Amino acid sequence: MADNDFINQYKKRFSESVQGNEEADTEFKNRIELENEVPIKVALELLKKYSGDLNTFFQSIPLKDIKDGYQGNVLGNVTSIRCIDYEKEGNKRIRCVGTLEDKTGKISFTEFPEGSSKISKGDLILIMNAPVGSYNDRPYLTISSRMEINVLEKSNLKSAAGENLKIRDLKPDMYDVTIKGTLRSTRSKENVGKDSVTLYSGILNDESGNVSVQSWGIPLTDGVVEIKGASVKQFKERLYLQIGKGTKIIVVSRESGQFENLEQLAGSQNGTAKGDGIILKIMDKNLVVSVCTVCQRVAKEGKCLNHPDAPIERILRLSMIVDDGFYSPLVYVYQKVMERYVSGGKETIKRAIANGKEIEVLEELKRKVVMKPVQFVIYGFRGTSGTYMEAQELNILDDKAIGEEYQKVTEGLR
Repeated sequence: MADNDFINQYKKRFSESVQGNEEADTEFKNRIELENEVPIKVALELLKKYSGDLNTFFQSIPLKDIKDGYQGNVLGNVTSIRCIDYEKEGNKRIRCVGTLEDKTGKISFTEFPEGSSKISKGDLILIMNAPVGSYNDRPYLTISSRMEINVLEKSNLKSAAGENLKIRDLKPDMYDVTIKGTLRSTRSKENVGKDSVTLYSGILNDESGNVSVQSWGIPLTDGVVEIKGASVKQFKERLYLQIGKGTKIIVVSRESGQFENLEQLAGSQNGTAKGDGIILKIMDKNLVVSVCTVCQRVAKEGKCLNHPDAPIERILRLSMIVDDGFYSPLVYVYQKVMERYVSGGKETIKRAIANGKEIEVLEELKRKVVMKPVQFVIYGFRGTSGTYMEAQELNILDDKAIGEEYQKVTEGLR
């Protein structure tokens, strides 16, 4: 008898949610009575089908109407959540912060789960009889382990929890990603965003490819790493890994990817080569590129793919042929590496670019560095269009600073 009363309550609430739509009422009734389907699961499906009101069925109110002091059911989609470990009185605990949203508004929340949270980004959840307080004069929800949380509909995003992925396996909106590869940090930018954190950028490589990495406030360490709990974001056609407070980066080895010469580097998947060589040539074309002021990546069509609203600056990027006696690859050299070899440094280069006279800077550099011995640190990785090499350091040497055998080679090249 009690079960019938429960079913009748579901029927009544469903009918109210679809405003007495006879077709919807009949379908709901048949599926829970004749086909013995789970009422809540059927209700969710049919409320979407018939544009019914979820709040009416689940006896909640729109999020825009929730005020400080409200106590009742709270219904919404989890649009963001991140969890961190902390200690209290010697015990390890977990705190998760996030946001619930519906069509009318949103509310922030903090959850203190026992063990791990069962809430995931993208879930539709119902919190029963929740007391709402306030924070910064806005309604705020604190979810304790004693509250009843019903995950009505699991996320349609892609959870990769428990999987060890390759870069080629990454798809947009994946989260809880665990992946291993060689990480190289590339740039850092301080005081980014409203919280003024440092944004660190890098490139992760494995045998299947490479992907950009962005880390908010967490420094990146070069070497072989295992990343746990990252998410995959996309802007237009490009994917990147996002590192947050809930992500763990485990350094497996700091020494991997070190090669003795440029030939070995060119034949590898990725890594770094340190050594002595000579700059044979600087190309005359494509001397200036536009880069994002946030991540320093090359901006195509005047806009950064990852930071479309960020200002763009034009800087010098040289294409050089560097020979170390084993191999003579094309190496990209960005402005920062070469500023000290230009009279007046950065400001001179900046003015030259602004006035369209970057060729004058090029001619000065040719006089000072072409056919000169150099100590280099060059990073390279194998991409879809071949091996890319970029100079991290170039130190021009006096001819006497290199060995006699290499001096003979230098003289022959000259």
